[in-house]
Amino acid sequence: MNQVLERIIETREVSDGVQSLPLSHPDFPNLPVAIDRAEGRLLQRVIADIKPRTTLEIGCAYGVSTLFICEALASLDQPARHIALDPFQSTQWRGIGVKNAHDAGFGDLLDFREQRSELALPQLVQEGVTIQFALIDGWHTFDQVMVEFYYLNRMLETGGVLVFDDADRRSVNRAIRHALTYPAYQVYGTEKGDETVRRSTLGRLRRALVSVPAVAPLIRSDVLHRDWDLGIFGSCVAIQKVGPDRRSSGWDHAF
Repeated sequence: MNQVLERIIETREVSDGVQSLPLSHPDFPNLPVAIDRAEGRLLQRVIADIKPRTTLEIGCAYGVSTLFICEALASLDQPARHIALDPFQSTQWRGIGVKNAHDAGFGDLLDFREQRSELALPQLVQEGVTIQFALIDGWHTFDQVMVEFYYLNRMLETGGVLVFDDADRRSVNRAIRHALTYPAYQVYGTEKGDETVRRSTLGRLRRALVSVPAVAPLIRSDVLHRDWDLGIFGSCVAIQKVGPDRRSSGWDHAF
């Protein structure tokens, strides 16, 4: 692991070059603002598998996910570009995320844009940028995540992967469920690894039980959760675009 990344993970601290700060939100000390090792391993596994040329990240903060992504890109035997969007990097986050990327030696990989995603993503689409991997980890309201998914879907090539962080939040979970109604997408994996397979098995059990008329009314969704059907339990969920998006103009699907 890169030394800058290893130090942050071990000490749970970052620095702006003058002052050390805890790896937490500056206004909400109990709120973590960085992915953990398991989530980082998922990002790196995806990148190793699909070997993207261009990746994109929404939400840089202190740069921990940026470091995981760039470390994986640097290990590929091909040129790569990582686009990172964060409108608050130089204010709320004191430039620490970009500083960490440069300190780790990943400056040449990084294309950083201090813009809001709802403004930057349409610009990237207009520029003709295509991507093979993206991490969605910005503002977590359902509508914001859906706006980001809409544009990323247009940019993502077939075979590419989108990763949603904080997927255990209801707002993000619902956005993932909606994305998975698109015929072009399927679950790639979560940070839980084999645990996803186990829960999917429980999903088959749930579906079997709710198919029995006498039993279905007794099944509480908070006990036998619908996420078992999809295998999307976890805080970090990756979905893969397995074909072109060919939905008709009137397409709609419950989720």
